[in-house]
Amino acid sequence: MLDQMQVTTSVDALSSSSVSYAIGPIDPAQLHILQAGLSDGQDISLLVPAHLPSCVLNEPEFKVEYEWGYIEGEPEEAWTVPRLLNTIYLTLDAAFLDEFSLSRYAWVAGYLLGNQARLAETESTLALVGIAHLCALLSCIPLEPSCCPPYRDLMRMSILHKDALRAYRARVRTYRMQGTCFAEAQRLALVGTAQ
Repeated sequence: MLDQMQVTTSVDALSSSSVSYAIGPIDPAQLHILQAGLSDGQDISLLVPAHLPSCVLNEPEFKVEYEWGYIEGEPEEAWTVPRLLNTIYLTLDAAFLDEFSLSRYAWVAGYLLGNQARLAETESTLALVGIAHLCALLSCIPLEPSCCPPYRDLMRMSILHKDALRAYRARVRTYRMQGTCFAEAQRLALVGTAQ
């Protein structure tokens, strides 16, 4: 259990409608390191949440997209915590706008985990924050077709993202008002990190 992050990480959480979540890094103990091969023969370390169902990992789209996400990932200088989390949210929102399916789920999870694998090579804490946010947002999206219209799942995901980001920004502002520089305020505002 990720008690510092307050994210439920059981498989049942993938269909849960209420998740308590504060922005911070996922506990590395909740990750599996998958040695993943790229088409050019290079091996990368893919950080995979332990609760991600094997059916997602076994989808052909997962491999295609983790490679694409790794290769196309942006350099670490471009990321702030809010920018990274907004990118993850917007990618998920766009991916699920028209279709909820295991293939689409695997596609977007692979792409975003590939992005985080690239980021982890230079900014491990930021990558762990991104993976935690991905897990929290995916908890709003069912793997099985829902009896609810898809917009309800997307709305839950949107509310979770916006509420967590709003609370994070408030913590950053508090540290900034105490005279802390922006970069340090961002680090200190992460829940579950050593302060």
